[in-house]
Amino acid sequence: MKKLFLSTLFVSVSVFAIDLPELGSQFDNLLNANDEKKIVFQILGRVNQSDSVITDVEINDYINKVGRELSLKGTDEKLALKFFIVNDSSINAFAMLGGIIGIHTGLILAANSESELLSVLSHEIAHITQKHLLRLFDSQARNSFKSYIGLAIAILAARSSPQVASGALAASSAAQVQNTLDFTRENEKEADRVGMEILSKSGYDPKGFIDFFQTIEKFNEFSTGAAPSFLRTHPITGERISDIQDRLKDFEFIQKSSNIEFHLIKAKLKAFLGDKQTIIGHFEREIQDKNSLNEIASYYGLAYAYLRNNKADQAMQTFNLIEHVDHSMVYQLKANILTNNNRFQEAYIAYEEGLKKYPNNVSLITGAANLMIALNQSKQAIEFLKKYSELYSNLAIIHELLAKGYSALGLRLLEHESLSNAFYYRYNIQEAIIQMDLATKSSDGNFYEKSRVDFRLKELKREAEILLN
Repeated sequence: MKKLFLSTLFVSVSVFAIDLPELGSQFDNLLNANDEKKIVFQILGRVNQSDSVITDVEINDYINKVGRELSLKGTDEKLALKFFIVNDSSINAFAMLGGIIGIHTGLILAANSESELLSVLSHEIAHITQKHLLRLFDSQARNSFKSYIGLAIAILAARSSPQVASGALAASSAAQVQNTLDFTRENEKEADRVGMEILSKSGYDPKGFIDFFQTIEKFNEFSTGAAPSFLRTHPITGERISDIQDRLKDFEFIQKSSNIEFHLIKAKLKAFLGDKQTIIGHFEREIQDKNSLNEIASYYGLAYAYLRNNKADQAMQTFNLIEHVDHSMVYQLKANILTNNNRFQEAYIAYEEGLKKYPNNVSLITGAANLMIALNQSKQAIEFLKKYSELYSNLAIIHELLAKGYSALGLRLLEHESLSNAFYYRYNIQEAIIQMDLATKSSDGNFYEKSRVDFRLKELKREAEILLN
């Protein structure tokens, strides 16, 4: 895990709402498919070019998995939502146009249960399904798509850093920015109501809403820095809490323990975000004092903390205490420890064993391929990745690893084609075009490959005309 994070301008925002006409109005059809795609490429393109967004495959896979579950089981729309996680200790989450939802690491770490975490995700999904975001549009924005993009980026920048935002804000009215920072009270109440329905339909406890409010109020009581972001952008009023408590009577009680994955994700974040010098002591005290929400997760986090401090032997000793736990993240931890101990063959066996039980796990797939390439087995890595390239065709990391393998074999056309695909799924269409153009100019490649990259280059250029104008 050499690189855990990317960075982004979009750090602390619950955005886009002003008092505009009710649902079912002209706002339902304000964005066509091309407009929405422009927004997605503008925002996620910036996200993928920065350094504060979590890029860890396991953590992102978990958030996307539970988010997809909420959308598929809890909503009628079955939206293709896009999630990203910001390395920010404040407790917050935010929704944007294009079905984009950002989550702060502080929110994940603050949640005491999976239902608490998913109550917030359900709330943000509700803002999208109820089209609260579209109420940002006024006549000026509707007449000028670019003015909306500029305003959106200005708002996001303003929430991140007033200093960084100054240039962006100059292009937008200060009053416009101020008026679009927060959702209205009615928006919040509606998002709570619909969010509770989403959570319940997905098989989670709607009481997670109240539990999370209690958690965040405790943070606010003892901290001046972590909690205010959420409280400012999602005001927790007595009226709002009473409304939720009244609505809870309409839901059946759902007793659902948090999945072990929730606790492992939290432990991994703690291990890599905590201070390197003190994180080992943190997990050791947690275990000794029996103060952890999940003891297995504490040992798991301790193993990664040792690994982060280059103490591979201690990491393996700690891992041995949880080796019996059957989970893909445990197999990945074992492979990482063995790799750091230069026990490459054993690490590869760990990946093989893990993939037998979890055949489509992205982290195990990419970890195994990366190890093959590092061991100069690029041909095997490419054949291995091709088995998953259709299933995960929209995952940039798969294409990046294919490019790495092709590069090691000197296959330039295929290398640049894969890099182009990787940039495209990182929402960087300009660089995707550059790489595909290089693929068309490569001296190697057969007739079929040359025809394919020529056709794809034309497709990308046509798409760029829509996205960049």
